[in-house]
Amino acid sequence: MLEPVTEANEKLTLFCSIDGLAVEHKVRYGQYDMKIKHFHPEYEIFYILDGQRDFFFDNRVYHASKGDLILIDSNLIHMTKSTGADDIGHNRIILYITPDKLKDMESRYPSLGLTRFFRLNYGVYHLNEDQQDRFMNFYYKFKKEYQDKKINYKLSMELSVLELLIYMTRDLKKSTNTESFTKDNKNYQHAYEIADYLSVHYRDDIDLDFLARNFFLSKYYLCRTFHEITGYNIREYINIYRIRAAKQLLEETDDSIDEVAGKVGYHSATHFEKIFKSYMNISPLKYRKQRNIYVSMIPVVDHLN
Repeated sequence: MLEPVTEANEKLTLFCSIDGLAVEHKVRYGQYDMKIKHFHPEYEIFYILDGQRDFFFDNRVYHASKGDLILIDSNLIHMTKSTGADDIGHNRIILYITPDKLKDMESRYPSLGLTRFFRLNYGVYHLNEDQQDRFMNFYYKFKKEYQDKKINYKLSMELSVLELLIYMTRDLKKSTNTESFTKDNKNYQHAYEIADYLSVHYRDDIDLDFLARNFFLSKYYLCRTFHEITGYNIREYINIYRIRAAKQLLEETDDSIDEVAGKVGYHSATHFEKIFKSYMNISPLKYRKQRNIYVSMIPVVDHLN
């Protein structure tokens, strides 16, 4: 899962990956909108060295620029896109952490409360100079250890991530999180209202005619505005919420595939399986089997003294 993806209008400066941890440093030139409408199990720590980006999550758009850090929780539905036609590009570093690695760290250092920290504190943060220097020091150390590959370099890389996470759990919760971005624009207000509705009613049978009537908007305006603000089209947004809910049911219940499909809003198990595979690259049944195999291999760790 942790593999670099490079396109013609970008330069991959660094990609290094070890045991559930990866750092990617990439420069993109000109306008760039995320093409994969997604959520993913990895946790992300996204730092902007130069330029600016708009992030969409929690049904709102947040603006981030040079020196900002963005925490992205596991399975958070999100999108990042250009800030406008005058966007000349951006330079960013991303630290990826797989759920397995975060759980492993948390089992060894439970006082950090890492899973809870990401769940409660994801968002955009304006870092002060000391915090910016701290992140860059982490990056240089992680990079040098990977390049030199001296004895125990993987352990040193992991310890540098742990040190960064310790600082974040201390400092970031004290920072002022950015407010959602509206530009006092009716388009943003309409898109937010629609996103709020879909995130609650994604299991229902919803079509454009219904939404247009419900929000007193034309279908053309509704579709154009929602996509322009969020980066998603209506059907994608509904499907992503449904698939995320289906993942949870597959992991936490013994419901059949037909039952899962029905509970998240699909009338046909065949259609559900097709959509699930298009987002997860695996069938629902195989996803459940793989998940069950992984869970059965997790050792029981007792942290009580």
